Amino acid sequence: MEKKKIGIFSLTCDEGCSIYMIEVFNNKLIGWLEKMEIKYFMSIKERVEIKDFDICLVEGIVTTERDKADIEKIRANTKILIAMGTCAMTAQPSGMRNNFNEAQFENIKERLVKFKFLPRAHAIKDIVKVDDNIVGCPIDEKKFIEVFEKHLNA
Repeated sequence: MEKKKIGIFSLTCDEGCSIYMIEVFNNKLIGWLEKMEIKYFMSIKERVEIKDFDICLVEGIVTTERDKADIEKIRANTKILIAMGTCAMTAQPSGMRNNFNEAQFENIKERLVKFKFLPRAHAIKDIVKVDDNIVGCPIDEKKFIEVFEKHLNA
């Protein structure tokens, strides 16, 4: 059986889901390695070209042009894209600026321009098709295992 090629990506976020996922790996990784190859995960591997993935797990929000370009490239190069965590699914709490009033927005406007932020923060599904979600902030361990194994074993 050919191993599935896995990519794990972080957009704008605190990377809490990836850190928690490593904890899940402590108990599950050995068994999963028979079925998968982790091709991309900045926490444990050097950067590689984004192409030919079977499953990509993505945490964080789309808040810059770079995030937008990255998620579009990831989507174009994976069969299954899984939004990992509340931020990825809803753009909250990281996208709280979307709820700012006019005065608050005016206060941060200069920084948004300086750092090339988009006018609004977006959940991944606002930009590309998402095939599945893993809830939580950080992710829920049981839900992560359930969703990941469903696609790993498909």
